[in-house]
Amino acid sequence: MPDLLNISVSGLSAYQGALATTSHNIANVGNEDYTRQRAELDARTPLREGPAFFGQGVDLSSINRIIDQFNSLSIRNSTSNVARLDTFESYAVRVESIVADEDASLMPALDNFFNALNDLANDPSATAPRVALLGSAEILQQSFTSIGDELQALESEINLSIRAEISEINSIATELGSLNESLSSVSAVGDRPSDLLDQRDALLKRLSEKISVTVVEQADGNLNVLVGTGQLLVSGSTVSTLVAQQDAAQPDRISVGIQSSGGTVDVTDTLVGGDLGGLLDVRDNFLNETQNQMGLLAISVAESMNAQHTQGYDLNGDFGTNQFSTVSTGHLQAQFGGDYLGNGLAVGETISFDLQFDGRTVNTAYTVQVGDTNQDIANGLLFGATGIDNDANVTDNGDGTYTLAGTTAGISMTFELYGSNIKFETAGGPSPLGNNLVISNLTDGATDNTRLTLSALGSSSTSISAGVVTTGNPATFVGPSTIALPNQNNVGTGVMNFSITDVSSLTASDYEVSFDGVNYNVLRLSDNVTVASGAGPFSVDGLEIAAGGVAVAGDSFYIRPTDSGAVSFQSLISDPAQIAAAGPVRATTSINNIGSVEVTSPTITDILDGDLTRTVDVFFDPTNPSGTFDVVDRASGTVLQNDVVYFNGINVNQNGWQIQLTGDPRAGDTFTVQNNAGAVADNRNALLLASLQTTGVLNGGNTTFEQSYTGLVSSVGVVTQQVKINLEVEESLLDGAIERRESVSGVNLDEEAANLIRYQQAYQALSRVVQVSQEIFDSLLNAV
Repeated sequence: MPDLLNISVSGLSAYQGALATTSHNIANVGNEDYTRQRAELDARTPLREGPAFFGQGVDLSSINRIIDQFNSLSIRNSTSNVARLDTFESYAVRVESIVADEDASLMPALDNFFNALNDLANDPSATAPRVALLGSAEILQQSFTSIGDELQALESEINLSIRAEISEINSIATELGSLNESLSSVSAVGDRPSDLLDQRDALLKRLSEKISVTVVEQADGNLNVLVGTGQLLVSGSTVSTLVAQQDAAQPDRISVGIQSSGGTVDVTDTLVGGDLGGLLDVRDNFLNETQNQMGLLAISVAESMNAQHTQGYDLNGDFGTNQFSTVSTGHLQAQFGGDYLGNGLAVGETISFDLQFDGRTVNTAYTVQVGDTNQDIANGLLFGATGIDNDANVTDNGDGTYTLAGTTAGISMTFELYGSNIKFETAGGPSPLGNNLVISNLTDGATDNTRLTLSALGSSSTSISAGVVTTGNPATFVGPSTIALPNQNNVGTGVMNFSITDVSSLTASDYEVSFDGVNYNVLRLSDNVTVASGAGPFSVDGLEIAAGGVAVAGDSFYIRPTDSGAVSFQSLISDPAQIAAAGPVRATTSINNIGSVEVTSPTITDILDGDLTRTVDVFFDPTNPSGTFDVVDRASGTVLQNDVVYFNGINVNQNGWQIQLTGDPRAGDTFTVQNNAGAVADNRNALLLASLQTTGVLNGGNTTFEQSYTGLVSSVGVVTQQVKINLEVEESLLDGAIERRESVSGVNLDEEAANLIRYQQAYQALSRVVQVSQEIFDSLLNAV
């Protein structure tokens, strides 16, 4: 027969556990990480007595968590997305406030600058508009550099936050590993405690706020936590570590690596979601692009203004100099160094090379001699008949330097002693994109493999080696150039140099140049398109890219042409007289002319022409065939163009200028193009400078400065607004997932109160059963 007492005792024990579970649920009603628990009651195996089976009572078989694992995954994913978007949005709003701030906006500074240019064009000889123009240029510099500095400061702040997030992630991962270990030891002797599982889920949720994770449950119930593309962060009790490290491709930046017993792997590009993913996303895909776009605008303003300003004459009768500088402007320095064994140049040693400047031959076979047999090298260089020959005029500057003037193109080079080397540099010439210096055919009077190194100077960037010419490997170099960032994992000794050659084709993209063992491959990172491949040099998107040294397969180089353009923007002119408002040459009509021909002001077609300012006559020689003219150099009498057939509207091109003749000429008519020195009332170049405000300069000559800036502000605003919208959507999804969790796993006090009453009644009834069984037992004893 059934054991009435044992049945009732089993029930009392089971319902005592059920009451305890209900009480535990009620106690944790305010714990958002708590998962409702339920006592599972199972009937004991029945006992057969004769023809029937009699129950043996009840057992509390387990206490289970009421949880929807799929919904838990949704919560983790939405939590990660909300954290990423919230972080992105907080920084995007700040970027928008920097570039679009009405008080500190770039647009008023640009308008003020061009208004000042128009005022100068109206009165080019007056001092006041020149002073006002210099002041507006300073304001423009402050606007560019202020925006650049603020964006850089924001990037530094993001990098600090990245380090902080990595530290928090490592702390959470360590807690997860410890909890996995605790769960393993407990699970070995029975079911896993629900409260420890809740703690683990809470840690996973916290981790999801920092970074997107993938969770895989092992056979023993432990969890593997993966980040990126499957890198293990936590495996059971084994924990890997995230580290903030120097980026291999961009050494001045922070990247994220995952460190384990097998080494450290860079996972920066694979990390998404959470605060860390948001920081990386806003830095790499939004802030840096904004910096590049702002830098592109700054470089375009500087280069286009310089290009025009250097085509004019200032009040001193000199060509204009660069008005602004950025990372792309400057002059070249070349240095003759020692051999590859470190030996310096020997006393009396001669070096010869061919030299071109901006595509024009300055001289061939320059020969430089270091000292002489009677002079120690430390005392300087010896120049003269044995030092430099051919078409060279050498002037001792009295300060340890010597100026070498090439007579062919009038380009000056300055030499000085530099330790046991010779250093020379170009003067700030008229080329707005830098003085493109080509050196080739290096020969060494000795046999010590003398080298020639080029560097870019005169910009905010430091002097960086731009290439090497050796006696055994003649080459040419064009500058100024900046060295690309070599990957820290490079094995070879290669260098990669780049220079800006065409701002109209320049983009805001970064580039990666990789070497596959045969070819260099140039990848434009904005759209991941390979834009050039081969041995180089390459002309790509307004850049000239050239390799030097010896690269090894797998080596790579990172190019950032515009990122620091805004922060390095500088106004270079402080003297009002140096503003080049006039044209360098003027055209005049002889007072003896009897025809009706009119001549336009000269247009400059080649500012680097060495004969640009020579006096030239356009002469309708009576001895020539009727209707023809000659172009004659006045000083030498050389006929430069002979018997040119005239027609109304003809363009005459000579010595880097162009004029147009219209009307009816007569024999003997003369028109003269000559140096414009002293023409203080000339505003031709000022008008051309002012016209740049409405001239397409960027994007292939289709976009003005204003259009570029307003486009940048607009794109920043669009991204910021889109992130806000996406954040609202993700927050709604997260709220929905949390509501579903509460409906399934949350503690319902009404339900728990009903369970409490039900379990209490069952317990009381079972207590009565125990009492009844005792009474029955007592009755049996009394009956004996």
